[in-house]
Amino acid sequence: MMAKTAGEATLKAVDERAKLVVTGPGIHTTRRPRSVLKKAIPGAQVQRTGFPSVFILEKEGEPVQIAQEVIQKCSEYIGRVTAVLAEVESKLEPIKDAAVRIASEQVGRDELFSFRLHKRGLHSLVGDTFEIEREIGGAIWQALQQKYGALPEVDLDDPDITVVAEVLGPNTAMGVSRKAWRATPGAPQ
Repeated sequence: MMAKTAGEATLKAVDERAKLVVTGPGIHTTRRPRSVLKKAIPGAQVQRTGFPSVFILEKEGEPVQIAQEVIQKCSEYIGRVTAVLAEVESKLEPIKDAAVRIASEQVGRDELFSFRLHKRGLHSLVGDTFEIEREIGGAIWQALQQKYGALPEVDLDDPDITVVAEVLGPNTAMGVSRKAWRATPGAPQ
């Protein structure tokens, strides 16, 4: 990773390994998702995070493409997959800044979007998760409105793209998850 100053997002260098945050289908599932990921994604390193059923998958390549591959091959054994595009301190302003930057780069003009915050461990985010999501989602909405000159559409239930903050104690992995990555029923896994 490149060096960062206080509150500044760590940006991915081109030659670095892609990183994903992958959750198991339930809080008490650890072995099966990890072994499935290792077998299904050649060359991937899958590490525990110290939080139940939360893993870091690293592999050479582009995070968004690897996330899509993970979902297509492993969807019945995992919960969520987030393609990590930045890492920041677990504080409101760095998370908000990274979320706005990522959304501005990843959310298309006509895409329905949402922002989700998943908090674990000891961190500096005080307050209700829903209120934090609303504040950061509002900042994303304003940035997209300014970028596209049109009113962005939020869909909390079935968005085309979700900007995700995976708080893992003092560090937060920021990224995206797309509806299009989901496995289609009846498609080969």
